[in-house]
Formats: sequence, C-alpha cells, structure tokens
Amino acid sequence: MSIRRLLPGVAVWLAAMAVVSAAAVGADIRVTPLVAGGRVFASFAAAGAIDADAHAVMRSGLLLTFTYTVDLRRPSTIWLDHNLARKVVSATVKFDTLTGVYQVSKLEGDRVVSSETSSDESQVRAWMTTFERVPISPAEPLEPNADYYVRVRLHASPKSTFFLWPWGRDDGSGRADFTFIR
Repeated sequence: MSIRRLLPGVAVWLAAMAVVSAAAVGADIRVTPLVAGGRVFASFAAAGAIDADAHAVMRSGLLLTFTYTVDLRRPSTIWLDHNLARKVVSATVKFDTLTGVYQVSKLEGDRVVSSETSSDESQVRAWMTTFERVPISPAEPLEPNADYYVRVRLHASPKSTFFLWPWGRDDGSGRADFTFIR
C-alpha cells in the first residue's frame, strides 16, 4: 500500500483523536471540604467552566444550567468506593437580550435558594461557578480517624456544540481527600 493512500486515513485519525482529547478535557473544580460538628460541608469553584461554548449559550438568551453533583465517599481497598451522601446543586443564568441584564439563580435539588439580577458578567461568572459551604449529610455518622473524600462533578446544559460520543461525560470534576479526626 502506498503512502498516498495511507495519508488521508492518518489525517482523519489524527483529527478524530484531537477532537476526542479536546472533548475529554473538562473544567478543573477546586474542592475544599470542611468538617464542623460532625457535619461535612463542601466549598468549590470551577473557574474555567464558562468556556467559549458556555459563553455563547449564555449570551444567546437561552437558559444555561450548571448542575454540580457533590458526593461524599469513602475509599475502598477492595473494589468500588462507598458513596455515603450525594447532594445536587445547580446555578442557572438567563440573559435578557433587550435589557442586557442577567437573571441568575442557585438551586438545591429543585428548590431555589437564591436569585438576583446583574449586568456585570464577572459577577455572573462567579455566581455560576462558585458554591460555599454546601452541606453533605451522610445517613450514618462518620467513623473517627477514617479517610474520606468529596468529589464534585459538573454537567452544563444546553451545549452549543454536538459531540458524537456514545457515553455521557462530565464537563468538569474535582476531588479533595480528608481524614475525619474526632
């Protein structure tokens, strides 16, 4: 087989690998766990979550939603880590193209916990990507001197681009380990 016949196939393969690797990179989420009074809280920030695609959706006037899944987990030496608690929080933004004002809201589950308007895009970015002291309530008390971690995953919707990957993926993730000392 000649090089001329292989060259188009190699070029297509390289382009596909570039798309796959670019799609696999998500926003890094900086996670900070806090344990107070036997309760676990997580603060987190996803500074790079508003990329060009998210910004285009946001400026179009469509409702942009960042859904964060916060898991409290205990590492396992055998097989799968144990999920002790899960909390879903989200931030939404809708841009009014006529007035130039953003309506932003934060939700816990389906309940709106706060809402405000702003015309400052940097405030909106911080609002969408930063959460402070999100309570995570495990069903059973934490075991003293045991290792745990908080994992946060981000899913943004809608997307302005379409990707042909058969499995879902996170748009960002982060993790922080801690030892519960009592």
